[in-house]
Amino acid sequence: MNAQPTSVAADRGAVLFHRSYLTLVDHIERNFPVAQWRSGDMEIWPLARMDLYLDFHRSNVGIATPPPRSLVRRVLGRFATPLVNLWKGRRDLTHWVARPGPAHAIFLGDGVTLDRIDGAWRDRYGEPLMAALNRRGHDTFLMQQGDLSRLPWYRRTYAANVVSARAWRHRSRIKTSMNLPGIDELRRYLHDNDVPAPSLEPDVLALRVRMALAGAAEFEHVIRMVRPSIAFVVTYYADLGPSFLLACRRQGVLSVDLQHCPQEGAHKAYGWSAVPENGYAVLPAVFWNWTQADAAYIQSWAGQLAHPWHRSLHGGHIQLRPFLDDDDPATEALDARFDIISQGARFEREILVTLQPVSGYRAQWDELAAQIEASPQQWRWWIRRHPASRTYQDQEYPRLVSLKLPNVVVDASSSLPLPTLLRHANALVSRFSGASAEAANFGVPALFLSEEARGQFSALIERGLATIVGIPKLIETIARLPIIIRRPDPIAAPDLDESLSQLDQFARDYSVLCHSSRRAGNHALIPVRNDCQKTT
Repeated sequence: MNAQPTSVAADRGAVLFHRSYLTLVDHIERNFPVAQWRSGDMEIWPLARMDLYLDFHRSNVGIATPPPRSLVRRVLGRFATPLVNLWKGRRDLTHWVARPGPAHAIFLGDGVTLDRIDGAWRDRYGEPLMAALNRRGHDTFLMQQGDLSRLPWYRRTYAANVVSARAWRHRSRIKTSMNLPGIDELRRYLHDNDVPAPSLEPDVLALRVRMALAGAAEFEHVIRMVRPSIAFVVTYYADLGPSFLLACRRQGVLSVDLQHCPQEGAHKAYGWSAVPENGYAVLPAVFWNWTQADAAYIQSWAGQLAHPWHRSLHGGHIQLRPFLDDDDPATEALDARFDIISQGARFEREILVTLQPVSGYRAQWDELAAQIEASPQQWRWWIRRHPASRTYQDQEYPRLVSLKLPNVVVDASSSLPLPTLLRHANALVSRFSGASAEAANFGVPALFLSEEARGQFSALIERGLATIVGIPKLIETIARLPIIIRRPDPIAAPDLDESLSQLDQFARDYSVLCHSSRRAGNHALIPVRNDCQKTT
Protein backbone atom coordinates (compact mmCIF):
# COMPACT_ATOMS: atom_id res chain seq x y z
CA MET A 1 0.00 0.00 0.00
CA ASN A 2 1.49 3.29 -1.13
CA ALA A 3 -1.10 5.68 0.23
CA GLN A 4 0.20 9.03 1.41
CA PRO A 5 -1.62 10.36 4.49
CA THR A 6 -3.64 13.47 3.99
CA SER A 7 -3.29 16.10 6.70
CA VAL A 8 -6.44 15.40 8.68
CA ALA A 9 -4.99 17.05 11.79
CA ALA A 10 -4.05 20.22 9.91
CA ASP A 11 -7.54 20.52 8.46
CA ARG A 12 -9.40 19.73 11.65
CA GLY A 13 -9.71 23.32 12.76
CA ALA A 14 -10.90 24.49 9.34
CA VAL A 15 -13.09 21.59 8.26
CA LEU A 16 -16.36 20.98 10.04
CA PHE A 17 -16.29 17.96 12.32
CA HIS A 18 -18.82 15.85 10.44
CA ARG A 19 -17.37 16.45 6.97
CA SER A 20 -13.89 15.88 8.36
CA TYR A 21 -14.96 12.48 9.65
CA LEU A 22 -16.52 11.52 6.30
CA THR A 23 -13.32 12.58 4.51
CA LEU A 24 -11.28 10.49 6.93
CA VAL A 25 -13.24 7.25 6.51
CA ASP A 26 -13.46 7.70 2.74
CA HIS A 27 -9.66 7.98 2.63
CA ILE A 28 -9.28 4.92 4.87
CA GLU A 29 -11.60 2.76 2.77
CA ARG A 30 -9.91 3.76 -0.47
CA ASN A 31 -6.37 3.23 0.77
CA PHE A 32 -6.42 0.55 3.49
CA PRO A 33 -7.80 -3.01 3.17
CA VAL A 34 -10.29 -2.52 6.00
CA ALA A 35 -13.09 -4.24 4.07
CA GLN A 36 -11.07 -7.46 4.46
CA TRP A 37 -11.09 -7.29 8.26
CA ARG A 38 -12.94 -10.38 9.44
CA SER A 39 -13.63 -12.66 12.34
CA GLY A 40 -15.25 -15.85 11.14
CA ASP A 41 -18.25 -14.90 9.03
CA MET A 42 -18.40 -11.31 10.32
CA GLU A 43 -16.74 -8.29 8.76
CA ILE A 44 -15.20 -6.08 11.43
CA TRP A 45 -14.76 -2.73 9.69
CA PRO A 46 -18.39 -1.50 9.98
CA LEU A 47 -18.17 -1.97 13.76
CA ALA A 48 -14.76 -0.30 13.95
CA ARG A 49 -15.89 2.55 11.73
CA MET A 50 -18.83 3.42 14.00
CA ASP A 51 -16.57 3.25 17.07
CA LEU A 52 -14.03 5.45 15.31
CA TYR A 53 -16.81 8.02 14.86
CA LEU A 54 -17.32 8.08 18.64
CA ASP A 55 -13.55 8.47 19.15
CA PHE A 56 -13.55 11.34 16.68
CA HIS A 57 -16.61 12.91 18.29
CA ARG A 58 -15.12 12.78 21.78
CA SER A 59 -11.92 14.47 20.68
CA ASN A 60 -13.65 17.17 18.61
CA VAL A 61 -17.00 17.82 20.26
CA GLY A 62 -17.22 15.88 23.51
CA ILE A 63 -19.78 13.45 24.89
CA ALA A 64 -21.58 13.77 28.20
CA THR A 65 -20.79 10.72 30.31
CA PRO A 66 -23.39 9.16 32.61
CA PRO A 67 -22.79 9.05 36.35
CA PRO A 68 -21.12 5.81 37.53
CA ARG A 69 -23.42 3.01 38.66
CA SER A 70 -22.88 1.09 41.86
CA LEU A 71 -21.48 -2.43 41.75
CA VAL A 72 -24.85 -3.82 42.83
CA ARG A 73 -26.65 -2.12 39.97
CA ARG A 74 -24.05 -3.27 37.46
CA VAL A 75 -24.38 -6.88 38.65
CA LEU A 76 -28.16 -6.68 38.51
CA GLY A 77 -27.92 -5.21 35.03
CA ARG A 78 -25.95 -8.20 33.79
CA PHE A 79 -27.26 -11.18 35.72
CA ALA A 80 -30.77 -10.29 36.85
CA THR A 81 -32.06 -8.50 33.75
CA PRO A 82 -35.28 -10.59 33.39
CA LEU A 83 -36.22 -9.93 37.02
CA VAL A 84 -35.39 -6.23 36.75
CA ASN A 85 -37.48 -6.06 33.58
CA LEU A 86 -40.39 -7.75 35.29
CA TRP A 87 -40.22 -5.30 38.18
CA LYS A 88 -40.10 -2.27 35.88
CA GLY A 89 -42.98 -3.60 33.79
CA ARG A 90 -45.12 -4.90 36.63
CA ARG A 91 -47.86 -2.38 35.83
CA ASP A 92 -47.87 -3.22 32.12
CA LEU A 93 -47.82 -7.04 32.02
CA THR A 94 -50.47 -7.17 29.27
CA HIS A 95 -47.87 -5.85 26.82
CA TRP A 96 -45.06 -8.04 28.12
CA VAL A 97 -43.72 -10.83 25.91
CA ALA A 98 -41.70 -13.41 27.84
CA ARG A 99 -41.01 -15.77 24.95
CA PRO A 100 -40.78 -15.13 21.19
CA GLY A 101 -43.43 -16.69 18.97
CA PRO A 102 -43.93 -17.15 15.21
CA ALA A 103 -44.54 -14.03 13.11
CA HIS A 104 -44.20 -12.93 9.51
CA ALA A 105 -42.03 -9.93 10.42
CA ILE A 106 -39.71 -9.20 13.31
CA PHE A 107 -38.86 -5.65 14.43
CA LEU A 108 -35.95 -4.38 16.52
CA GLY A 109 -36.49 -0.85 17.79
CA ASP A 110 -33.67 1.26 19.19
CA GLY A 111 -35.55 1.92 22.43
CA VAL A 112 -35.48 5.70 22.09
CA THR A 113 -37.17 6.55 18.78
CA LEU A 114 -40.58 6.38 20.40
CA ASP A 115 -43.61 8.64 20.70
CA ARG A 116 -45.89 8.80 23.72
CA ILE A 117 -49.47 8.86 22.46
CA ASP A 118 -52.50 8.32 24.70
CA GLY A 119 -50.17 7.38 27.55
CA ALA A 120 -48.33 4.58 25.70
CA TRP A 121 -45.02 4.52 23.83
CA ARG A 122 -45.12 3.63 20.13
CA ASP A 123 -42.20 2.86 17.85
CA ARG A 124 -42.05 5.96 15.67
CA TYR A 125 -41.03 4.27 12.43
CA GLY A 126 -41.93 0.66 13.08
CA GLU A 127 -45.54 1.22 14.15
CA PRO A 128 -46.88 2.43 10.77
CA LEU A 129 -45.38 -0.64 9.11
CA MET A 130 -46.62 -3.04 11.78
CA ALA A 131 -50.12 -1.63 11.39
CA ALA A 132 -49.92 -2.01 7.61
CA LEU A 133 -48.66 -5.59 7.89
CA ASN A 134 -51.47 -6.41 10.32
CA ARG A 135 -53.98 -5.08 7.79
CA ARG A 136 -52.47 -7.49 5.27
CA GLY A 137 -53.10 -10.37 7.68
CA HIS A 138 -49.50 -10.74 8.89
CA ASP A 139 -48.41 -11.15 12.51
CA THR A 140 -45.50 -9.07 13.78
CA PHE A 141 -43.05 -9.54 16.64
CA LEU A 142 -41.61 -6.39 18.23
CA MET A 143 -38.42 -6.07 20.30
CA GLN A 144 -37.13 -2.91 21.96
CA GLN A 145 -33.61 -2.21 23.14
CA GLY A 146 -32.62 -0.12 26.13
CA ASP A 147 -33.33 -0.09 29.85
CA LEU A 148 -37.14 0.13 29.64
CA SER A 149 -37.25 3.74 30.77
CA ARG A 150 -40.25 4.33 28.49
CA LEU A 151 -43.23 2.32 29.69
CA PRO A 152 -46.02 1.38 29.15
CA TRP A 153 -45.70 0.06 25.63
CA TYR A 154 -48.39 0.42 22.99
CA ARG A 155 -47.83 -3.09 21.57
CA ARG A 156 -46.86 -6.40 23.06
CA THR A 157 -43.08 -6.19 23.16
CA TYR A 158 -40.05 -8.35 23.91
CA ALA A 159 -37.30 -6.65 25.95
CA ALA A 160 -34.13 -7.02 23.88
CA ASN A 161 -31.90 -6.10 26.80
CA VAL A 162 -32.22 -9.78 27.72
CA VAL A 163 -30.30 -10.56 24.53
CA SER A 164 -27.65 -8.02 25.48
CA ALA A 165 -27.28 -9.45 29.00
CA ARG A 166 -26.96 -13.02 27.71
CA ALA A 167 -24.38 -11.91 25.15
CA TRP A 168 -22.32 -10.27 27.89
CA ARG A 169 -22.43 -13.42 30.03
CA HIS A 170 -21.51 -15.69 27.11
CA ARG A 171 -18.90 -13.47 25.45
CA SER A 172 -16.01 -15.44 26.95
CA ARG A 173 -17.23 -18.54 25.11
CA ILE A 174 -16.54 -16.88 21.77
CA LYS A 175 -13.25 -18.33 20.59
CA THR A 176 -12.29 -16.68 17.36
CA SER A 177 -9.38 -14.93 15.75
CA MET A 178 -9.35 -11.62 13.93
CA ASN A 179 -7.84 -11.10 10.50
CA LEU A 180 -6.92 -7.40 10.27
CA PRO A 181 -4.66 -6.75 7.28
CA GLY A 182 -3.10 -3.30 7.33
CA ILE A 183 -4.23 -2.36 10.83
CA ASP A 184 -0.72 -1.43 11.99
CA GLU A 185 -0.33 0.90 9.02
CA LEU A 186 -3.75 2.39 9.71
CA ARG A 187 -2.92 3.00 13.37
CA ARG A 188 0.30 4.75 12.34
CA TYR A 189 -1.61 6.87 9.84
CA LEU A 190 -4.12 7.94 12.47
CA HIS A 191 -1.39 8.63 15.01
CA ASP A 192 0.65 10.67 12.53
CA ASN A 193 -2.44 12.74 11.74
CA ASP A 194 -3.34 13.26 15.41
CA VAL A 195 -6.56 11.25 15.21
CA PRO A 196 -7.16 9.42 18.51
CA ALA A 197 -8.51 5.91 17.98
CA PRO A 198 -8.65 4.01 21.28
CA SER A 199 -11.39 1.79 19.83
CA LEU A 200 -8.82 0.27 17.45
CA GLU A 201 -6.56 -0.93 20.25
CA PRO A 202 -6.30 -4.78 20.09
CA ASP A 203 -8.04 -5.56 23.39
CA VAL A 204 -10.84 -3.07 22.81
CA LEU A 205 -11.49 -4.28 19.28
CA ALA A 206 -11.39 -7.94 20.36
CA LEU A 207 -14.03 -7.33 23.05
CA ARG A 208 -16.19 -5.46 20.52
CA VAL A 209 -16.00 -8.41 18.14
CA ARG A 210 -16.77 -10.99 20.82
CA MET A 211 -19.80 -9.03 22.01
CA ALA A 212 -21.13 -8.66 18.46
CA LEU A 213 -20.70 -12.38 17.75
CA ALA A 214 -22.23 -13.36 21.08
CA GLY A 215 -25.20 -11.06 20.41
CA ALA A 216 -25.67 -12.59 16.96
CA ALA A 217 -25.75 -16.08 18.45
CA GLU A 218 -28.44 -14.98 20.94
CA PHE A 219 -30.51 -13.35 18.20
CA GLU A 220 -30.31 -16.52 16.13
CA HIS A 221 -32.18 -18.32 18.93
CA VAL A 222 -34.90 -15.67 18.75
CA ILE A 223 -35.12 -15.78 14.95
CA ARG A 224 -35.42 -19.56 14.94
CA MET A 225 -38.45 -19.25 17.26
CA VAL A 226 -40.06 -16.40 15.33
CA ARG A 227 -39.29 -17.81 11.86
CA PRO A 228 -39.83 -14.45 10.14
CA SER A 229 -39.75 -13.81 6.41
CA ILE A 230 -38.46 -10.31 6.91
CA ALA A 231 -36.76 -8.27 9.66
CA PHE A 232 -36.88 -4.52 10.32
CA VAL A 233 -34.47 -2.46 12.41
CA VAL A 234 -34.25 1.18 13.47
CA THR A 235 -30.75 2.71 13.79
CA TYR A 236 -29.05 -0.42 12.47
CA TYR A 237 -25.52 0.68 13.41
CA ALA A 238 -26.06 1.21 17.15
CA ASP A 239 -26.08 -1.12 20.15
CA LEU A 240 -27.50 -4.54 19.19
CA GLY A 241 -28.20 -3.59 15.58
CA PRO A 242 -25.11 -5.19 13.95
CA SER A 243 -25.60 -8.44 15.91
CA PHE A 244 -29.24 -8.59 14.80
CA LEU A 245 -28.25 -8.06 11.16
CA LEU A 246 -25.57 -10.77 11.32
CA ALA A 247 -28.11 -13.20 12.78
CA CYS A 248 -30.55 -12.36 9.98
CA ARG A 249 -27.85 -12.93 7.37
CA ARG A 250 -26.97 -16.31 8.88
CA GLN A 251 -30.63 -17.32 8.84
CA GLY A 252 -31.27 -16.02 5.33
CA VAL A 253 -33.80 -13.42 6.55
CA LEU A 254 -34.01 -10.13 4.65
CA SER A 255 -33.09 -7.24 6.97
CA VAL A 256 -34.48 -3.75 6.36
CA ASP A 257 -33.22 -0.56 7.99
CA LEU A 258 -35.97 2.03 8.49
CA GLN A 259 -34.62 5.52 7.92
CA HIS A 260 -34.88 7.49 11.16
CA CYS A 261 -33.20 10.79 10.33
CA PRO A 262 -32.23 12.80 7.24
CA GLN A 263 -29.30 11.47 5.23
CA GLU A 264 -28.77 13.65 2.13
CA GLY A 265 -25.58 11.79 1.30
CA ALA A 266 -23.89 13.03 4.47
CA HIS A 267 -24.82 10.54 7.19
CA LYS A 268 -21.99 8.68 8.89
CA ALA A 269 -23.58 5.22 8.42
CA TYR A 270 -25.07 5.31 4.94
CA GLY A 271 -22.19 5.78 2.52
CA TRP A 272 -19.39 3.28 1.85
CA SER A 273 -16.42 3.55 -0.50
CA ALA A 274 -15.40 -0.12 -0.37
CA VAL A 275 -17.66 -3.13 0.13
CA PRO A 276 -16.76 -6.86 0.04
CA GLU A 277 -18.07 -8.77 -2.96
CA ASN A 278 -20.62 -10.51 -0.74
CA GLY A 279 -21.50 -7.32 1.08
CA TYR A 280 -21.21 -6.61 4.80
CA ALA A 281 -23.15 -9.07 6.93
CA VAL A 282 -23.56 -6.40 9.61
CA LEU A 283 -25.18 -3.94 7.20
CA PRO A 284 -28.87 -4.14 6.24
CA ALA A 285 -29.87 -5.97 3.10
CA VAL A 286 -32.34 -3.17 2.28
CA PHE A 287 -32.34 0.52 3.23
CA TRP A 288 -35.86 1.97 3.40
CA ASN A 289 -35.47 5.61 2.39
CA TRP A 290 -37.64 8.68 2.78
CA THR A 291 -36.62 10.29 -0.51
CA GLN A 292 -35.70 9.21 -3.99
CA ALA A 293 -32.41 11.09 -3.64
CA ASP A 294 -31.44 9.14 -0.50
CA ALA A 295 -32.33 5.86 -2.19
CA ALA A 296 -30.29 6.77 -5.27
CA TYR A 297 -27.26 7.65 -3.15
CA ILE A 298 -27.27 4.29 -1.38
CA GLN A 299 -27.80 2.49 -4.67
CA SER A 300 -24.77 4.31 -6.10
CA TRP A 301 -22.45 2.20 -3.91
CA ALA A 302 -24.66 -0.85 -3.29
CA GLY A 303 -25.30 -1.29 -7.01
CA GLN A 304 -21.60 -1.93 -7.65
CA LEU A 305 -21.93 -5.42 -6.16
CA ALA A 306 -22.42 -8.37 -8.48
CA HIS A 307 -25.38 -9.58 -6.37
CA PRO A 308 -27.95 -7.54 -4.43
CA TRP A 309 -26.51 -8.00 -0.95
CA HIS A 310 -27.46 -4.39 -0.28
CA ARG A 311 -30.09 -2.30 -2.02
CA SER A 312 -32.31 0.68 -1.38
CA LEU A 313 -36.05 1.15 -1.50
CA HIS A 314 -37.80 4.49 -1.76
CA GLY A 315 -40.65 3.74 0.62
CA GLY A 316 -41.25 7.31 1.77
CA HIS A 317 -41.54 8.86 5.22
CA ILE A 318 -44.57 6.88 6.35
CA GLN A 319 -44.75 8.51 9.79
CA LEU A 320 -45.32 11.92 8.21
CA ARG A 321 -48.07 10.88 5.80
CA PRO A 322 -51.08 11.32 8.11
CA PHE A 323 -49.70 14.58 9.56
CA LEU A 324 -49.67 16.15 6.12
CA ASP A 325 -53.35 15.29 5.72
CA ASP A 326 -55.53 17.75 7.66
CA ASP A 327 -58.50 15.38 7.40
CA ASP A 328 -56.78 12.32 8.88
CA PRO A 329 -58.64 11.32 12.11
CA ALA A 330 -55.42 10.48 13.96
CA THR A 331 -53.96 13.87 13.11
CA GLU A 332 -57.12 15.63 14.24
CA ALA A 333 -56.89 13.85 17.60
CA LEU A 334 -53.28 14.93 18.11
CA ASP A 335 -54.12 18.48 17.10
CA ALA A 336 -56.78 18.40 19.80
CA ARG A 337 -54.14 17.35 22.33
CA PHE A 338 -51.95 20.25 21.20
CA ASP A 339 -54.88 22.54 22.02
CA ILE A 340 -55.26 20.93 25.45
CA ILE A 341 -51.58 21.44 26.27
CA SER A 342 -51.87 24.99 24.96
CA GLN A 343 -54.79 25.51 27.37
CA GLY A 344 -56.59 27.39 24.63
CA ALA A 345 -53.97 30.14 24.55
CA ARG A 346 -53.07 31.57 21.17
CA PHE A 347 -49.69 33.08 20.38
CA GLU A 348 -48.45 35.11 17.44
CA ARG A 349 -45.58 32.68 16.85
CA GLU A 350 -44.91 29.10 17.91
CA ILE A 351 -41.18 28.32 18.02
CA LEU A 352 -39.86 24.79 18.49
CA VAL A 353 -36.40 24.37 20.04
CA THR A 354 -34.90 20.88 19.62
CA LEU A 355 -32.05 20.13 22.00
CA GLN A 356 -29.04 17.93 21.36
CA PRO A 357 -27.23 16.44 24.37
CA VAL A 358 -23.65 17.13 23.27
CA SER A 359 -21.01 18.46 25.63
CA GLY A 360 -19.27 21.78 25.63
CA TYR A 361 -22.05 24.20 24.64
CA ARG A 362 -23.55 25.23 27.96
CA ALA A 363 -22.64 28.88 27.41
CA GLN A 364 -24.52 28.93 24.10
CA TRP A 365 -27.57 27.23 25.62
CA ASP A 366 -27.54 29.80 28.43
CA GLU A 367 -27.34 32.55 25.83
CA LEU A 368 -30.35 31.05 24.06
CA ALA A 369 -32.26 30.94 27.36
CA ALA A 370 -31.55 34.64 27.83
CA GLN A 371 -32.88 35.36 24.34
CA ILE A 372 -36.07 33.44 25.11
CA GLU A 373 -36.55 35.36 28.36
CA ALA A 374 -36.18 38.65 26.47
CA SER A 375 -38.41 37.64 23.54
CA PRO A 376 -41.90 39.08 22.96
CA GLN A 377 -44.50 37.64 25.31
CA GLN A 378 -46.77 36.84 22.37
CA TRP A 379 -44.25 34.26 21.15
CA ARG A 380 -44.43 30.76 22.62
CA TRP A 381 -41.37 28.52 22.87
CA TRP A 382 -41.58 24.71 22.90
CA ILE A 383 -38.41 23.19 24.37
CA ARG A 384 -38.00 19.58 23.22
CA ARG A 385 -35.34 17.22 24.53
CA HIS A 386 -33.68 14.79 22.12
CA PRO A 387 -35.48 11.41 22.26
CA ALA A 388 -32.24 9.65 23.24
CA SER A 389 -31.30 12.10 26.01
CA ARG A 390 -31.04 11.03 29.63
CA THR A 391 -31.80 12.96 32.79
CA TYR A 392 -28.11 13.50 33.59
CA GLN A 393 -27.67 15.23 30.22
CA ASP A 394 -29.87 18.10 31.38
CA GLN A 395 -26.64 19.42 32.93
CA GLU A 396 -25.72 20.59 29.41
CA TYR A 397 -28.65 23.03 29.29
CA PRO A 398 -30.05 23.42 32.84
CA ARG A 399 -31.21 26.99 32.37
CA LEU A 400 -33.20 26.15 29.25
CA VAL A 401 -35.09 23.17 30.66
CA SER A 402 -35.76 25.05 33.89
CA LEU A 403 -37.46 28.05 32.28
CA LYS A 404 -40.78 28.71 33.98
CA LEU A 405 -42.53 31.35 31.94
CA PRO A 406 -46.12 31.57 30.68
CA ASN A 407 -44.87 31.41 27.10
CA VAL A 408 -42.44 28.48 27.53
CA VAL A 409 -43.46 24.80 27.39
CA VAL A 410 -40.81 22.23 28.32
CA ASP A 411 -41.97 18.80 29.43
CA ALA A 412 -45.31 18.77 27.60
CA SER A 413 -43.61 19.23 24.23
CA SER A 414 -42.06 15.77 24.55
CA SER A 415 -45.49 14.16 24.98
CA LEU A 416 -46.46 15.12 21.43
CA PRO A 417 -45.01 13.56 18.28
CA LEU A 418 -42.61 15.87 16.48
CA PRO A 419 -44.89 16.21 13.40
CA THR A 420 -47.73 17.50 15.59
CA LEU A 421 -45.53 20.32 16.83
CA LEU A 422 -44.27 21.04 13.32
CA ARG A 423 -47.85 21.41 12.08
CA HIS A 424 -48.22 24.41 14.40
CA ALA A 425 -44.69 25.84 14.37
CA ASN A 426 -43.47 29.04 12.75
CA ALA A 427 -39.78 28.20 13.17
CA LEU A 428 -37.49 25.41 14.33
CA VAL A 429 -34.38 26.35 16.31
CA SER A 430 -31.49 23.94 16.96
CA ARG A 431 -27.74 23.61 16.86
CA PHE A 432 -27.98 21.23 13.90
CA SER A 433 -30.96 18.92 14.48
CA GLY A 434 -32.22 16.41 11.93
CA ALA A 435 -35.74 17.63 12.69
CA SER A 436 -34.93 20.43 10.25
CA ALA A 437 -35.44 18.12 7.27
CA GLU A 438 -38.85 17.04 8.54
CA ALA A 439 -39.76 20.66 9.23
CA ALA A 440 -39.21 21.42 5.54
CA ASN A 441 -42.18 19.17 4.69
CA PHE A 442 -44.40 21.57 6.65
CA GLY A 443 -42.81 24.73 5.26
CA VAL A 444 -41.29 25.52 8.67
CA PRO A 445 -37.92 27.31 8.32
CA ALA A 446 -35.01 25.85 10.29
CA LEU A 447 -32.67 28.19 12.12
CA PHE A 448 -29.32 26.59 12.94
CA LEU A 449 -27.22 28.05 15.75
CA SER A 450 -23.99 26.32 14.69
CA GLU A 451 -21.85 26.37 11.56
CA GLU A 452 -21.57 22.61 12.07
CA ALA A 453 -24.97 22.36 10.35
CA ARG A 454 -23.22 22.84 7.02
CA GLY A 455 -21.60 19.45 7.51
CA GLN A 456 -24.89 17.54 7.41
CA PHE A 457 -27.51 19.92 6.07
CA SER A 458 -25.79 21.96 3.38
CA ALA A 459 -28.46 20.87 0.88
CA LEU A 460 -31.24 22.29 3.07
CA ILE A 461 -29.33 25.55 3.43
CA GLU A 462 -28.67 25.78 -0.31
CA ARG A 463 -32.37 25.22 -1.05
CA GLY A 464 -33.28 28.10 1.25
CA LEU A 465 -35.09 25.84 3.70
CA ALA A 466 -32.67 26.55 6.54
CA THR A 467 -30.22 29.22 7.58
CA ILE A 468 -27.47 29.66 10.16
CA VAL A 469 -28.13 32.40 12.70
CA GLY A 470 -25.98 33.78 15.49
CA ILE A 471 -27.82 33.64 18.82
CA PRO A 472 -27.70 37.45 19.30
CA LYS A 473 -29.55 37.79 15.96
CA LEU A 474 -32.13 35.09 16.65
CA ILE A 475 -35.03 37.28 17.83
CA GLU A 476 -34.80 39.73 14.95
CA THR A 477 -34.46 36.84 12.48
CA ILE A 478 -37.64 35.19 13.78
CA ALA A 479 -39.44 38.54 13.72
CA ARG A 480 -38.78 38.78 9.97
CA LEU A 481 -40.26 35.36 9.25
CA PRO A 482 -43.83 35.19 7.94
CA ILE A 483 -46.52 34.62 10.55
CA ILE A 484 -48.58 32.50 8.18
CA ILE A 485 -46.69 29.37 7.13
CA ARG A 486 -47.34 28.25 3.58
CA ARG A 487 -47.09 24.49 3.57
CA PRO A 488 -45.59 23.08 0.35
CA ASP A 489 -47.43 20.49 -1.66
CA PRO A 490 -46.77 17.04 -0.17
CA ILE A 491 -44.08 15.04 -1.93
CA ALA A 492 -45.63 12.17 -3.81
CA ALA A 493 -45.13 9.09 -1.65
CA PRO A 494 -44.88 5.52 -2.96
CA ASP A 495 -47.86 3.27 -2.32
CA LEU A 496 -47.25 1.49 0.99
CA ASP A 497 -48.80 -1.81 -0.08
CA GLU A 498 -46.69 -1.84 -3.24
CA SER A 499 -43.56 -1.21 -1.18
CA LEU A 500 -44.41 -4.11 1.15
CA SER A 501 -45.07 -6.40 -1.82
CA GLN A 502 -41.70 -5.39 -3.25
CA LEU A 503 -40.05 -6.27 0.07
CA ASP A 504 -41.74 -9.69 0.00
CA GLN A 505 -40.11 -10.34 -3.37
CA PHE A 506 -36.76 -9.06 -2.10
CA ALA A 507 -37.09 -11.45 0.84
CA ARG A 508 -37.60 -14.46 -1.40
CA ASP A 509 -34.66 -13.49 -3.61
CA TYR A 510 -32.45 -12.80 -0.62
CA SER A 511 -33.17 -16.18 0.97
CA VAL A 512 -32.10 -17.91 -2.26
CA LEU A 513 -28.99 -15.71 -2.46
CA CYS A 514 -27.95 -16.57 1.12
CA HIS A 515 -28.45 -20.30 0.63
CA SER A 516 -26.56 -20.22 -2.68
CA SER A 517 -23.69 -18.37 -1.06
CA ARG A 518 -23.47 -20.91 1.76
CA ARG A 519 -23.47 -23.81 -0.68
CA ALA A 520 -20.64 -22.11 -2.53
CA GLY A 521 -18.68 -21.84 0.73
CA ASN A 522 -18.47 -18.05 0.68
CA HIS A 523 -17.86 -17.56 4.41
CA ALA A 524 -14.13 -16.98 4.31
CA LEU A 525 -12.16 -14.00 3.14
CA ILE A 526 -13.84 -12.45 0.14
CA PRO A 527 -12.11 -10.07 -2.27
CA VAL A 528 -13.10 -6.43 -1.95
CA ARG A 529 -14.84 -4.66 -4.77
CA ASN A 530 -13.78 -1.03 -4.95
CA ASP A 531 -14.31 0.61 -8.30
CA CYS A 532 -13.10 4.00 -7.08
CA GLN A 533 -9.68 5.35 -7.95
CA LYS A 534 -7.32 5.51 -4.98
CA THR A 535 -6.37 8.95 -3.84
CA THR A 536 -2.93 10.08 -2.79
